[in-house]
Amino acid sequence: MANKEKKKPKYNKRKFIVAFIATMGFFAIIRHGFSLNIPMREVPVKTQLINTDTIEEDLIAETEPVEVVDVPEDLFDHVEDGDSIPGIDETEDSLNKLIPQMEKPSSQLGHNGHRVIGVHSWTECFPDSQSLQIVAAKKNGIKPCVNRTEAQRYVKTHKLVNISNSPFYRVDDLRHSMPYLVPKAQHLLNTISLNFIDSLQVKGIPPHLPMVTSVLRTTDDISSLQRGNKNSVTNSCHCYGTTVDITYNRFVPLTGHYDPKAELTRWDLPMKQVMTEVLRDLREQGLCYVKYERKQACFHLTVR
Repeated sequence: MANKEKKKPKYNKRKFIVAFIATMGFFAIIRHGFSLNIPMREVPVKTQLINTDTIEEDLIAETEPVEVVDVPEDLFDHVEDGDSIPGIDETEDSLNKLIPQMEKPSSQLGHNGHRVIGVHSWTECFPDSQSLQIVAAKKNGIKPCVNRTEAQRYVKTHKLVNISNSPFYRVDDLRHSMPYLVPKAQHLLNTISLNFIDSLQVKGIPPHLPMVTSVLRTTDDISSLQRGNKNSVTNSCHCYGTTVDITYNRFVPLTGHYDPKAELTRWDLPMKQVMTEVLRDLREQGLCYVKYERKQACFHLTVR
């Protein structure tokens, strides 16, 4: 019997893009019908996008030599808030010396003539401490769970929702946390991701998704984490289901098909600045607290 002809792949790039647009349209209809108030407007633009193609040449004549630490390509794979990252302090110190020079106004514009804001210090831009965020976490969150079995009870009563499967962001492989948030925090995460994607499109930057690296933690998770990192906080905001970490050094390219092993975009300054715009805008609206974490390479934020 002759072999059957091989069927053409069911999915292709064109179908994926059409499906993605349809999904965005569906959520827009839901937002309009139920008045969800997910901001889809353009993020305010203030200063200029850095031309990374010429920045190295520009800095050679303006800055003193800076020792740069060689960072392995897979350094941030499977990294969560509280994990120690060897060498990152030295790398951040080197980059911080360059930030004031890198973000000086210039005549260069970004893609399509749009601008991206610059900040002198991300730490100064997002200073919301643990003591400030914990108040909001206790107000809006659940009672901390001792173990993961107890956390599942909150899921069954819909006090926690699973955020694993979303077309707007990617959840990393979690070792010390679970992909659950209270509904209010999930709504905030959706808003951040939609605004980020929208802002990239407005500025002519290739579409990418944010990467979530840490979510809900139980008491057992924190105990396990502290065995490898004594500086980990016991009464963490992550215990209340109100807090999420979004890395600023890894972004997921939006391609024509889902590939969990696809190469990520790393150390992209314009994308980090766009995420800074989005978070600063929402923080100024009183929707969240944000802290810039150097060692964990993430924005640590809690819903208000």
